[in-house]
Amino acid sequence: MEQLIGAQIREVVEQRGMTVTEFAKRINKSRENAYSIFSRKTIDTGLLKHISEVLNYDFFKQYSAEYIVLEAAYEHNLAENKMLRDYNLLLRKEK
Repeated sequence: MEQLIGAQIREVVEQRGMTVTEFAKRINKSRENAYSIFSRKTIDTGLLKHISEVLNYDFFKQYSAEYIVLEAAYEHNLAENKMLRDYNLLLRKEK
């Protein structure tokens, strides 16, 4: 199931090591309003743009079909690179 936008915002706030009070000040909202944002299923795009700028995180990317395709290709490449590193290590051991 897709994570709610409010939960995603809260997660990024926590990753940034930001308090709720600090986050609220940066988006020019009350602390109570910040908690309200964390529980939202949807959000106004203007507010989401402002939050994206404050947190330096693109919350819009998940709605882009191109991003989804690129993310899948990236994950595939990561797995392939790991496999190639493992093969390389095995080859070095056999020498």
